[in-house]
Amino acid sequence: MDAINKWKPENILLYKRWVWHFLFWLGYVLYRFWAYYITVTYYNGVYLEYMLLSEIAFIGCTYFTIWLYKLFFSSRKYLTYFLIGICSWVFYLVGKTAFQFYYLQEEPSFQNNRFLDVILNNIAFLVAYFLFLTFCKYFKDGYIRQHFEAEKKQQQLTAEVNNLKSQIAPHFLFNTLNNLYGLSVEKSDKLPDLMLRLSDLLRHSLYETQKPLVPVNDEIDILKSYIKLESIRLEDDLKLDFNSTIPEKSEYLIAPLILIVFIENAFKHARFVDSGPVIIWISTTLDDNLFTLMIENNYNTQRKDSANGIGLINVMRRLEVLYPNQQHLLTISRGEVFYTVILQLQLSKY
Repeated sequence: MDAINKWKPENILLYKRWVWHFLFWLGYVLYRFWAYYITVTYYNGVYLEYMLLSEIAFIGCTYFTIWLYKLFFSSRKYLTYFLIGICSWVFYLVGKTAFQFYYLQEEPSFQNNRFLDVILNNIAFLVAYFLFLTFCKYFKDGYIRQHFEAEKKQQQLTAEVNNLKSQIAPHFLFNTLNNLYGLSVEKSDKLPDLMLRLSDLLRHSLYETQKPLVPVNDEIDILKSYIKLESIRLEDDLKLDFNSTIPEKSEYLIAPLILIVFIENAFKHARFVDSGPVIIWISTTLDDNLFTLMIENNYNTQRKDSANGIGLINVMRRLEVLYPNQQHLLTISRGEVFYTVILQLQLSKY
């Protein structure tokens, strides 16, 4: 599969370095085409022979410059690179001109040229070519380096997200098992149904979370299962309203287990209410690609909030990684009666 991916158009320039050389020399041939056409059409064959032979030295000097670039420019010895590079091209020009006077000495149309004039007429072009060659090499290396750095960063982010997801599942299981333990002590009849729903949730956390994105409706179903899990435990002590206006066949995707922590925290905060029922209002909406989760729950105003638990810390970090650059907005506020969470996400389609 990796071999196939390397031949994709967007990856050819990254994994097939010879393509850069081919494109460069193709451009050079096209640039020199007119000069060769004029030579073949209006000059003796000896001029064409001289041009072809001098191209060999030109190609050699070009790759010598690339070697200098790797040796000095890449190690940030810029002054050394430019001094040696320019001197090598001046030396090439002197040698080429000497060869030109030797090879074309019998041609009447060339005998009126002076050595110094030929040098001065061509030196600006060769220095410009040296600088252009340096720019091409710098651009190519920068393009490849930037891609692989971005790829490495993406791999690191993926590894971090996978690590965060692996922490969320045990955290969720730990909290749920605490609930099951309390019911088992009471020998509650709710226990079998709770364990069945817990099995469904764990199945989701084991398999669906291996995917980077899941259908938004699947994630809403998991929220409903978790809410049912908590509702069975609380029964009459709970006043719950869950409202979702997301279409059943929505094409949008969302990161798995990115929402459940906020639902879990709502039940956790409401659990410490001194008197009266636990009140939780939950709504999910989808306006074009803007997904909104809103949760309000009552809480014990006399109880100080503990530091953010691992679940909330992890999900906030996942939001930063998976929905960067203003692709998410999380607002958490604490009023006189209700604790409010509003999460907005920019979702993508299948």
